[in-house]
Amino acid sequence: MPGTMSGFYVGVSGMQSNQYALNTTAHNITNAETEGYSRQQVLLADIAYVNVGKSAIGNNQSGLGTRISDVRLVRDTLVDRSYRAEFGRQQFYQTKYDVVSEVEQFFGEMEGSSFRTYMQNFWSAAEELQKESNSIVTRSSYIATAVTFMEQANEIYGHLTNYQRNLNKEIEDKVDRINELAQNIFDLNVKIASVEAGNIESANDYRDQRDMALDELSGLVSISYKESNNGMVEVYAEHRSLVDMSRVYTMDVRKVSDSCDYEIPIWVDDQEDIFNLFAPPNAEDKTDTGSLKGIILSRGDWVARYTDIPVAPEAPVRPVRSDFETNADYNDAVAGYLTEYEAYQDEYAEYTEAKDYYNSYLEPYTVNNMIAQFDRLIHGVVTKINDILCPNTDLEIIDDYGNIRTIRVLDEEKAGYGMGAENFEQGTELFQRNSVNRYTEQEVTLSDGTVKTVRIFNEENADDYLSLYTLGNMEVNDALLKNPSLLPLTNAMHEELQDVADQLIHMWEEDFASIGPNSLVVNNFMGYYKDFVGDFANKGMMYEGIAESQDKTIVELENQRQMVLGVSTDEELSNLIRFQQGFNASSRYFTVVSEMVEHLLNKLG
Repeated sequence: MPGTMSGFYVGVSGMQSNQYALNTTAHNITNAETEGYSRQQVLLADIAYVNVGKSAIGNNQSGLGTRISDVRLVRDTLVDRSYRAEFGRQQFYQTKYDVVSEVEQFFGEMEGSSFRTYMQNFWSAAEELQKESNSIVTRSSYIATAVTFMEQANEIYGHLTNYQRNLNKEIEDKVDRINELAQNIFDLNVKIASVEAGNIESANDYRDQRDMALDELSGLVSISYKESNNGMVEVYAEHRSLVDMSRVYTMDVRKVSDSCDYEIPIWVDDQEDIFNLFAPPNAEDKTDTGSLKGIILSRGDWVARYTDIPVAPEAPVRPVRSDFETNADYNDAVAGYLTEYEAYQDEYAEYTEAKDYYNSYLEPYTVNNMIAQFDRLIHGVVTKINDILCPNTDLEIIDDYGNIRTIRVLDEEKAGYGMGAENFEQGTELFQRNSVNRYTEQEVTLSDGTVKTVRIFNEENADDYLSLYTLGNMEVNDALLKNPSLLPLTNAMHEELQDVADQLIHMWEEDFASIGPNSLVVNNFMGYYKDFVGDFANKGMMYEGIAESQDKTIVELENQRQMVLGVSTDEELSNLIRFQQGFNASSRYFTVVSEMVEHLLNKLG
């Protein structure tokens, strides 16, 4: 009788197991289109066996029914890790491409009114000035064109710096989202551990939510993670703990400095920077990951200027014997050359160090590097025109300590005058710094002891922003706006200073500079601008190419994931039929056993 009665449990366990499997299958079908849902699979197992005897070939056993051994998520963890790693890289380069696409619009290259047009108009105005430099009309036109040129340059500069500041909001939003996702993962950890504590039930829906959070988090910042035996996941961001068993390590932002309101993300606990930005990101080290880093490495963490681009010193030219009449003269020249070469080596060592700094801290920062390169162009145009109109010369003087030193002063022999007797003055520059005059008039003692009043040039100092001819700190000279006759294009005889007018045109054709220390191509101003635009366009294409390549990889990995975790309604419908048939068979088995027991009881009394 005990063996007969156990048949009831066999039938009941079969019905229960198939009913649970039907519920799971229905759950799969219901969530077939739910984002982030992973297919759940029911695993059936035997409960136990009872030995009922032995035979020549082995033990005779009777089964006691079936049970649900597990309802597991069907996922491939290796594919998940690969997907998240590639998604992080895709988001990094997509972010950098989006930034380049945004700032390209400021220069109007795709809209028909590019900055190149303003440069060409300035050049054309110089050509008209050359034809009739003592005409108040052509002078006024040249100055007006200079105003338009400078206003457009400053407007672009304003757009770039404002865009840098606007990226702060994106950084804040991404840091907040990282904190939200980290807290969500921690809360889900607690729920999963609670549900699965008795090893009876699997918290599969909670696990799906956690996997979705990990997917999104991997696009924001570089992460790694591991799952413990209790089902909780520990998450690391940029090689530091973000979520552990007991807490969440939150992030925040801070200003770069008191003088710069750009923000960078930090860890709240110790105020340490989250990212190590002292080395350019690269795929080999897997440091080119996450949209948050992509934004920071696009923006930069200071406002760059032309002074941030290092310029290689010029090597001295070694004397040639045939250029000297005597050996003594040649030997003196060689001695001077060796002294100059030693100084050149020191300067080149400084340049090499500055170049390394540029490649590490400026070149990777797309917008900041763009600002520095653009500022270099405008500075070059401005100072070249000013130096033509107000040329300087070196002058040896005796300072207050009795030492002889060299200063730069207005070259009164070459500098032109304003037009007309009432405007007959030298040294009127076209572009002026906002708060620093070009010259300071001062009485000095020359090296020969003569006392003379000169106009000393106020030199630019990289450490003093106000001293620089840099974007945001200069404008067209207000005196020339009020009185174009002051433009120094007249000689001492009140005649047109034709050679100066000629220089204002030829300067556009002369070699100017390369766009950076890594380029060997030296261009004139128009060529420089062409290379400048081409440089950031090429970077944009490179970022776009990598992002598109990553897109394809992500699509392939997502397809692999869906092959494993995706719900096939056809397959689930066949499972529905299979488990329904299993339930019906168990129910029929239970009925047969019930009828058998009833028959035995009735016959045996």
